Amino acid sequence: MSLEGSTESSNENSSTVNLNKTKKRIVISVNLSFTRYDVVKRVAESLGYSTTLENDDSFIIWSDSTVTAERCAELKPYQRINHFPGMGEIARKDCLARNLQKMQRIYSDDYDFFPRSWTLPADYTTLMNHYHELRKRRKNKTFICKPANGAMGNGIHLLQNLEKIGMHDHMVVQEYLDRPLIVDGMKFDLRIYVLVLSCDPLKVFLYDDGLMRLSTSEYAPPSEKNIDNMFMHLTNYSINKSNENYENCDDETKGSKRSIKYLKSWMASHNYSFTTLWNSIIDIVIKTMIVAEPYLLHAYRMARPGTTSASTSSVCFEVLGMDIFVDRKLRPWLLEVNRSPSFGCDSKVDADIKFDVIKTAFSLLNLKPGEKKRALAAQKELSRARLLRPRNSLARKTQFDVRKTLLRSQLSELRRVSDQTKYEDNNCGKFCRIFPARTSVQTEYVNLLNAAFRTFLAGRGSLLEPKSHQGMLQHLRESELLDMLQQCEHDEMEAQSAQAEAAAAAAATAANPPVNKAPVKMQPLHNKMRPWSSPPPSPFPFSRYVTSPTSFSSGTPVNEESSSIRSNFRSRRLKLHSDDIETSLRKSNAILLKQIDSLFKEDTPEPKGKYIGGPKKTSALTSVPFRSKKIVFNSIIKYKHKSLLSCNINNLSDKTMSIDKRVVSKASTSSHNRFCRCPEVCAKIKSSYMKPYR
Repeated sequence: MSLEGSTESSNENSSTVNLNKTKKRIVISVNLSFTRYDVVKRVAESLGYSTTLENDDSFIIWSDSTVTAERCAELKPYQRINHFPGMGEIARKDCLARNLQKMQRIYSDDYDFFPRSWTLPADYTTLMNHYHELRKRRKNKTFICKPANGAMGNGIHLLQNLEKIGMHDHMVVQEYLDRPLIVDGMKFDLRIYVLVLSCDPLKVFLYDDGLMRLSTSEYAPPSEKNIDNMFMHLTNYSINKSNENYENCDDETKGSKRSIKYLKSWMASHNYSFTTLWNSIIDIVIKTMIVAEPYLLHAYRMARPGTTSASTSSVCFEVLGMDIFVDRKLRPWLLEVNRSPSFGCDSKVDADIKFDVIKTAFSLLNLKPGEKKRALAAQKELSRARLLRPRNSLARKTQFDVRKTLLRSQLSELRRVSDQTKYEDNNCGKFCRIFPARTSVQTEYVNLLNAAFRTFLAGRGSLLEPKSHQGMLQHLRESELLDMLQQCEHDEMEAQSAQAEAAAAAAATAANPPVNKAPVKMQPLHNKMRPWSSPPPSPFPFSRYVTSPTSFSSGTPVNEESSSIRSNFRSRRLKLHSDDIETSLRKSNAILLKQIDSLFKEDTPEPKGKYIGGPKKTSALTSVPFRSKKIVFNSIIKYKHKSLLSCNINNLSDKTMSIDKRVVSKASTSSHNRFCRCPEVCAKIKSSYMKPYR
């Protein structure tokens, strides 16, 4: 075999190996097995996504029906589904009326954008009382009755006589708005599209255009003759499309279905302010989503515990269709919220608007093909770290490590949110971010949001993290976090250096132990005594039985009587019971009087004595003014019951009283305990040679 042939065969083998090693390109797929609308398929194809009917690992799952919490819990981190669990709290007509009424009781001026409503059968009595009161005033009101969970105009009818309503009917009754804004002689409403991109934190976008749906019969105020004409009083497409007067036209200025752009030009031609109307609609949308946010966040956290905005993006998004009624004063009213609006396209206006709504919503999801691989790898790594935890991970972290970890996570989250916000602003198309608002009204909306959490989650608020609904780190900037992280590192270095210095000092001390120093000399207490003319500053520390005071002359007793009392205490321990309390009090008072006599009998300077730590010269005692024995006696009687312990002497309880076992004659060597507050009195006794255990 020639050399050239061998090289050619080796090249062919290497090329086949390289082809085998090339990985299959990952393409974003959309699961269409739960939808019947062809516009979703056309949007996916226009973005280069693949469509499937059976693959459960699709990036996007589009469903025409609601999604349960269990289905949401099964989703992988890279998947997205077009419904939130818990959105029924504003999508159902009865739930919407009940929740808006709850907020209206707190903020009546802010939540006055929906008709007065009654939810049956709970509000049947209130409704009938209101109806009879109107009859007494001879006012004829028209009411519109809607099924609690109806859709597409099914079961809606008008009534002027509410006696026909059964007590147990399940429906929502509203006051009929009979003064609409008329365009070309027809009543109309607006279908606006709202994109909820996340509930943790709440992100709401409003589409800049929408549909203007007109009735197919000229409007007239409701009466007994036309009250059953649904083509006049209702604007639902599913009802009016069966009328022979329904016009399906590709021209935006004609037909029974037009765009909001046409309404804008029509209002400009009639000198109406479309900007004022649109700002009021934005306010209605935000306040309605504020009502839904507590339920959305609670249901999402229950379905996917441990997954917040800090760890991963929301796996749910939703395109809502809100119906807005405009009266002749250009005041918008919220009629209902549709969580599965119709995306059927029977006209050019329908196709253009709905196609762009879905396409922009898919673009704002910011899906990337590599997210699937990264999500699966992160999930495996998390499981491995949980099962094979290293031993060093059990080591105790310092406060600086915890602080730095928290700051770094906040910094990464802030950067991720900032990048995501920039991407959304650059790719939102005709969608406009309305919450979080970038105006001064944001503070008012946050207050309403806090009130909604307190109202709807009064018993379940502890399950939610504080201030999570306000968005993370809104009050912090990247520069502030960097400064905080740098300061934490600086504090850690200082703590480590201080610890190293302390260790070095301890080692040096262990190598060269210090020589025992002489004890510190105790200063005499009599220099800091207060005059006895004023009451003592602290409770008198003597108990009922104390040693007799001694004179200040070389430790000799003042008289024989005090010496005998002292010797008696050496030989016995006295116990008294409740029967002898009176007698003991008399005896103790007599002894106290004798102590006072001996204490102030003579006022002579204190002689030189030996203090702890060696001899020291002492100055003569200042003369103590003594006004009356009664002052000292009353002070002793007043405070002696409040002192639990005194110098080596225990007070007696209510039933039994005893003296400490320690002999009182050893008062010269006694010491202050931690309950002792008697520096003045103890200095008067021979116990002036005390130890400093203060």
